[in-house]
Amino acid sequence: MSEAFTLRRATVDDIDLLLELREAMWREGAMGMDTDDAVEALDNARAYFEEKLPSGEYVCFLAGAGGRVVGIGGMFLYRHPPRPRSPRGVEGYILNMLTLPDWRRKGIASAIMRELLDCAREAGAALVGLRASEDGRRVYEKFGFAENPHYMQVKL
Repeated sequence: MSEAFTLRRATVDDIDLLLELREAMWREGAMGMDTDDAVEALDNARAYFEEKLPSGEYVCFLAGAGGRVVGIGGMFLYRHPPRPRSPRGVEGYILNMLTLPDWRRKGIASAIMRELLDCAREAGAALVGLRASEDGRRVYEKFGFAENPHYMQVKL
């Protein structure tokens, strides 16, 4: 049987915690950011969360156990001109998925993913994307996520 955890949606009262967890994710992912970039990114993230959490454009779920957060996952929702694959022009992008090492493989990421996908459906999203780590790939594939060979990007 899995160890018990609770799940709740983050609010603006959680912003300091969200920033701490983002910084932890950056360290775990070895993002290679220098100190000045990290400080600027955290300052900008605070402003982003202050605006987008109340509006629902960013949703985040926190898993708790033993009085601390043991998992997190977020998603931003955005609008673009409607097209056949996205007739309402609403899509989601999942990011900031993290489960503390001692709590992995206990269903936390799956529980968070279910909540995020429910929020995307409620918002009218037709598509949801994410970037997967090797460890996370098996979780996301259970929910129907598959590789998209058409995605390209440029760093500006």
